[in-house]
Amino acid sequence: MIIYLNLKELILEQSYQTLSLPALALQYGTITGEQHSHLKKLYALKKREGIKADFQQLLLTQKFATQYQVGLLKLIQEYLIIKKQGEEFGKIAIGKGLATKADIDKALEYQKKEFKRARIRKLIGDILVEDRVITIKQRNLILKEQVFLDKQAKKILHSTPDDSKDAHVDLSKYENQFLQIKVLDKEFAASVVEKGLVSKKEVKNAQRTQEEEFEKENKIRILGDIMVEFGFLTQEQKNLVLKEQQRKQNIENEESDHAFELNISKDQMEAIVAVNKSVSNIKLSDIQQAIDDKGIKYGIYPDAILQCNLDLENQNFLAAKQDFSLELIKAKQASYYFTTDKIDIDIKKKGEALVEQRLGGDTYIKKDLFGNNVEQSTGYGFAFRCAAGTRLSKDNKKAFAGKTGFPSLSIEKKLFIHPAINVLEDADLRYGPLEDFANIKISGVLTGAYHVNAGNVDAQEIRGAHIEAMGDVKSQVGITDSVISAQGDIYARYIHNSRIETFGNVYIANEIIDSQIFCSGKIDSGTCRIISSTLYGKKGIELAGVGSDKTKKCILGAGTEHHVLEKARVINLRIKEISRPLDDLKEKKLSHDNYSKKTFQKMVELKIFHDRAKIKKQTLTLEFKNKKDSVKKEKLKNIAALINNFEKRVKSSVASLKKLNKIKKDYEKETKRIEKKINRLEPKVNREIAGYKIDLFAFFEWERKQENNPQIKIHQKVFAGTILKGVFSFLKIKEDTKNIYVIEKQDTENNFHLVPQD
Repeated sequence: MIIYLNLKELILEQSYQTLSLPALALQYGTITGEQHSHLKKLYALKKREGIKADFQQLLLTQKFATQYQVGLLKLIQEYLIIKKQGEEFGKIAIGKGLATKADIDKALEYQKKEFKRARIRKLIGDILVEDRVITIKQRNLILKEQVFLDKQAKKILHSTPDDSKDAHVDLSKYENQFLQIKVLDKEFAASVVEKGLVSKKEVKNAQRTQEEEFEKENKIRILGDIMVEFGFLTQEQKNLVLKEQQRKQNIENEESDHAFELNISKDQMEAIVAVNKSVSNIKLSDIQQAIDDKGIKYGIYPDAILQCNLDLENQNFLAAKQDFSLELIKAKQASYYFTTDKIDIDIKKKGEALVEQRLGGDTYIKKDLFGNNVEQSTGYGFAFRCAAGTRLSKDNKKAFAGKTGFPSLSIEKKLFIHPAINVLEDADLRYGPLEDFANIKISGVLTGAYHVNAGNVDAQEIRGAHIEAMGDVKSQVGITDSVISAQGDIYARYIHNSRIETFGNVYIANEIIDSQIFCSGKIDSGTCRIISSTLYGKKGIELAGVGSDKTKKCILGAGTEHHVLEKARVINLRIKEISRPLDDLKEKKLSHDNYSKKTFQKMVELKIFHDRAKIKKQTLTLEFKNKKDSVKKEKLKNIAALINNFEKRVKSSVASLKKLNKIKKDYEKETKRIEKKINRLEPKVNREIAGYKIDLFAFFEWERKQENNPQIKIHQKVFAGTILKGVFSFLKIKEDTKNIYVIEKQDTENNFHLVPQD
């Protein structure tokens, strides 16, 4: 292995002085053909004059390339040399019958992938050993047979881009950015070591962390930031060295270039934005440009949804999604026997039909994000789903009322039957829990004694309750200290210290204090005054007055998508909770697999040691037999002692091998046990997650059809400090004002503003 490494270093050292560097510069567009020709002539001239020529120095002195560009080219050059070595290594391994062509191709592909993921020095022999295709001993034997120095090195070093069409390495803008920063960080590392600020060991630790974060989390951080985090440098020391590198003005650009990634799902039906946690200045135009760069044409979410995701600083969110759900709904031609836009006022008796579907063709065609046609079978059922009080027919084509009550179809296409319940007193701890998804009318106070799942809710007063309603929520008096999630409208005289989320409208007569309201309808409360509250209404906001001079300032957002994004946040949290036990098991299985592999590797190494000791013992035993009659007893004693020593080593290694084998079997046994648990749990978890994902998709599809109305109207006084928001702009009220009416509009330069109206 040492011979191989020395050989590789010699090849790399020579290759940097050859035509490979300017040839790569030409191929990657760093220099023009004219500049390339000029470099060749200049190199030949210096050589004739006896001056030592260096292409790296020529590129820099002629100002054809910057330091980081040269560094990037050298990194690519190193990969190409290692790739050539790997191909030669593979030929020898195949020739000896130690590996197949498929093994070598797989290793070469992995090597390329690891280069792109920044592990530039990954050697083909090491990859094959890790994959257990060959042993360490076999790898070393092949390395000894590689004659790169006289034959292959000359071919590599004198090859030009015209001779090597496969020399090009496709890198994304993100990967290029990482390699560029790595080159600059090499200079940074050399500088801080030279100044005595950190040790070489500390630099290596920081570089290892930098590469691991890129590989596992797609995160790019400059080396200086990692060193500051580890306490190797102070912030002032880092900035001083960066300033010497003339990187200070580029730091912001380095961060913004990798502010986020737009990842495409394997089936090309989703595009997900993954935001760098340390970046907060991403613009909607950046997301739009990334979508355009990727060539995405279909399923793109509205600008309002993308902008609100950025405002909420969500780290991961969907930018585009194509799905078969709506197509299947249309194709199945479901016929509903009740009013589906709200809870029906006509009662259905137990056993009556609610819906019937007439199946269309066997498959459905839809385009993915890029416009490619994709087929989907009928197995993706979404036309309707039975929920509380309903049942499905055996052929899955009809749904019936499971009890007598009022039918409804929720936004996520779930069927409900809501029986009527009248409570002639307070609904509290003494009354007991209410029936799930009933239409509830309460003559007294609804308290938070029990969680309430309901259709419509109508109570004299609501206090401390947690309500999820498929319909409207009404309170003749008011709502206090409550959390309400509804799909209908909200009615009350006042709301105090509560959180309201609804797909419908909000009608409040008198006041809203210390509360949050997220609404996909309109907050239509023209006689209501709000204090110390945050309100978001997709279809606009109308109020009487806002704020006071002694309380926290209010925020009003009109036309925004905060409600559906809040629903998405809650659903994603539920999905994480559901998948956590399964994820824990998978992580545990992976850990045991790794331990098993490491144990096997130790066994391989120990077996090599055992074989060597055995051979040495046999050699010494033969020597003892041959010399026992011709040498002195003292020398024979030494040989016998060595034989005894190697005998002990053999026995010790055999014992250790048995012990390691037992440990390995224990890990494998535990892995199988965990795998059985995973196989039992996974189908159930996947079904639950799939259901929530359908809910999530239904919510966003419903939102697509609803009009955004960024309009805010306030009839009376608005106190200073109040913030008014549209989808893309905001306005802070600087002094107490009366009678405000603003609408968000776009000017001639495509900038958005909240514009006052008469």
